[in-house]
Amino acid sequence: MDTLNLTLAPRWGNDTVMDMTIRGAFPASGIPADNAKPALDYSDQAFGGICPFPDYEELTISDDLGEVPWRLAAAPSCYSAAAFKGFYFERPVQGTVRWSYRILPRILPEGYRSSPYYDFRAEPLGLNGSGMFAFILPNTENAQVRIHLDWDLSNMPEGARGIWSYGEGSVEKVLSAWQIRLSLFNTGIMQSVEHGCFGVYWFSEPYFAVKDVAERLYPIYQYMADYFHDTGSSFRVFLRRDPFEISGGGSACPYAFISGYSAMGGMDADKWFNVLIHEMTHTWPSMADFNVGEGTWFSEGCTEFYCTMLPYRGGFLDAEFTVKCINAKIKGRYYDNVHREMPNMEIPKIQWQDRRAQEVPYGRGFLYLANVDLQLRQAGKGSIDDIVVKYSVADPMPLQEWKDFVLERLGEKGLQEFEDMAAGKLMVPEPDLFGPEIVTVRDEIELNGKKTISYHWEVRK
Repeated sequence: MDTLNLTLAPRWGNDTVMDMTIRGAFPASGIPADNAKPALDYSDQAFGGICPFPDYEELTISDDLGEVPWRLAAAPSCYSAAAFKGFYFERPVQGTVRWSYRILPRILPEGYRSSPYYDFRAEPLGLNGSGMFAFILPNTENAQVRIHLDWDLSNMPEGARGIWSYGEGSVEKVLSAWQIRLSLFNTGIMQSVEHGCFGVYWFSEPYFAVKDVAERLYPIYQYMADYFHDTGSSFRVFLRRDPFEISGGGSACPYAFISGYSAMGGMDADKWFNVLIHEMTHTWPSMADFNVGEGTWFSEGCTEFYCTMLPYRGGFLDAEFTVKCINAKIKGRYYDNVHREMPNMEIPKIQWQDRRAQEVPYGRGFLYLANVDLQLRQAGKGSIDDIVVKYSVADPMPLQEWKDFVLERLGEKGLQEFEDMAAGKLMVPEPDLFGPEIVTVRDEIELNGKKTISYHWEVRK
């Protein structure tokens, strides 16, 4: 197995991280010999341009013979929501290929609001980012490599730390290039709450009691890790201070997530706490979604199902809090959404221009999976747990596995209900969907200029 060495070298200035030099090394034998394929590549932008690769300078590429000539051009992408660029070498390489470049923190455009948090961004006292929008990697055609990631903090002040999704300081893991891209990092003068394998990290002190939030999240993590049979894992939470009003979102990677809070205050504490649980839960329920839309309903909807129901079942959150979450996620994001009948594969075409469309898979998937789970339990045929626990974000479920599962357990009717959901047919909740404490209430609303049905949930009096 080839070894990839990556060294991250942040540089301090003006009470934050000014830039970061990244140095890589990889055996020439692991680089495609066909010069029609990119030797190195990176994600140029994703999500309709909302997340860009950072500006970079001082790029050098060499091997044991010296400087390697190259051309930069579009490269194949394994992910339909992202465009890639690649470095195509103009001669064969020998020995070890080495590259180095300096990346600059993103300067946010005017009127910016929260989006996927994978971008490379600085704030007072530190900086965070993701492999997706920081790392130039060898084109291994997604074979696994042994990555050795290290930090060079020689240009940082005393007390500075460098933390990656998989550990602090020098870390070695076996991962694919895609899994390396799906990782997060933090560097700077940070504060933290750490309990062995679990850590929450932030820079400047926020306006809320962040330590209380971290302490409240930790036992839920323990409960979930045990539920999904993943007790030997570690987990890291990176918090970002947003310099704009509309914040409180998050983005997940395997065994880590990043969430933002507005520097201007005014956040709904309950809503944000549920976002944190949602992003944490993403480590487990997952479906392959490289052709975006095929698995979004599951990865987001199943995450919503478990992040809402497990803390309730485990006694961490009461029925009142849970009902508030169910109404926000199913009623607000699905039933009362103007795009609620848009097919799954049509949603990605508009979801970053109209954020209402982006929300549909969350509520639609949650309701569909809750219905299926109850149908299975009532029929004595197990639950969705039986298949969900077999996969994770590091090993996502193929779509066909789910179709085979519902066909085997619920027959042609179960498969047809899946197809109807994917096509956008409006769903009706099963009776007593969320247990005896929570009541389903039918509503009549006006949507797209017409009267139609909706539902909400209440705590049984």
